[in-house]
Amino acid sequence: MGREQRARVSAELSRDRAALVDRIVAEVYAEVPAYRGLHGSQLAEVRAIAGWLVARSLELWADGCVRLPPEDLERLREIGRARAADGRSIGAVVRAHRVGSAAAVRLVSEQAGDRVTATDVFALSELWLTSLDQISEHLAAGHAEAARHLDADVERARRAFLDDLLIGRQASLGAIRDRARTLGLAPPDPGVLVVADPGPGEEHPPRGGAVSAAMDLVEAVGRPDALATTRSGRAVLLVPAGAAARAAGVLEDRPWRACVLEPRALTDMSAAYRLADGAVETAPPHAFGGGPLGEADACVLALLNGGPTTPETVRRTVLGPLLADGRAHLLETLRAYFRAGAATTAADALHVHPQTLRYRLRRVRELTGHDPHRPWPRFVLETACAIAR
Repeated sequence: MGREQRARVSAELSRDRAALVDRIVAEVYAEVPAYRGLHGSQLAEVRAIAGWLVARSLELWADGCVRLPPEDLERLREIGRARAADGRSIGAVVRAHRVGSAAAVRLVSEQAGDRVTATDVFALSELWLTSLDQISEHLAAGHAEAARHLDADVERARRAFLDDLLIGRQASLGAIRDRARTLGLAPPDPGVLVVADPGPGEEHPPRGGAVSAAMDLVEAVGRPDALATTRSGRAVLLVPAGAAARAAGVLEDRPWRACVLEPRALTDMSAAYRLADGAVETAPPHAFGGGPLGEADACVLALLNGGPTTPETVRRTVLGPLLADGRAHLLETLRAYFRAGAATTAADALHVHPQTLRYRLRRVRELTGHDPHRPWPRFVLETACAIAR
């Protein structure tokens, strides 16, 4: 087959490139586990790279070339750098290209087998095999360059890793683990997210503002595996579940607006950040009188301000311990207290001794962490009671 005939076949295959790319990408997902967790923009990027390589290979095959040109090799190095930055292991990336190349040769042979000779198929295979060697080399080189750059500033890389979790740039567990492995991190999973605003009047020598607050909190919590960053003038920490009480205790001694959430998976950190940051932003000053806000406080505030929660989530988060079997009397006592406004009046309504009612309210405080006698905790409990079944 001459150059013109190869060009015609190449143009025909290019017109149906989308279907060809779909099949190639499907094989990559089936064969390379690290690629199964990709989504959204990551999927679009994989498809774009596969489409580019298919188009370039067909063009070079039509021209009788057996190697990728320098400009394509530089693009591959850039792809390798990007994969290091987003945490995909070089082994998975190279394997994906190897699987994709084998699939492409087979699919081209299937679709154009009646119009190409054995010599043409051999030429395409030779191009892809040679290219695969170039692809592997330049992907690995770019990946290594980016990895060295990341290693040169470990603290910056740790902050960038947490930043990406907070904005949802890496939402799949596989991508998170790959990047953590590349950076040599062992992020807590489940972890506790802490958002703290030191306020404009706080002084933190020798550093200032949120950066100092983040470093101070990490030092005070005493967990070297904690991750910290700053966003919108606030310190954000990710600490192990076992360090949550310590973080809350440290914040009780500081006049900061802060929120400490319950432990959750790394894949949920973007939603957690929106919840905690929204709570710190919208809570009234008296809400912080007893230390940092917790999960229940944040959920109530999110419900009031159109944030990421639902009435059922608020009910379960605030009143969860009171919804268990055998504790219905505590929930009813709490409701009676809110209706009556005084313990003695509520006791009369329930036909119990006032001391019994006060004991039940103490149990409510112990179980929920919210004291119905104090203004803000009472508001949280009363809001949840208002929507509870």
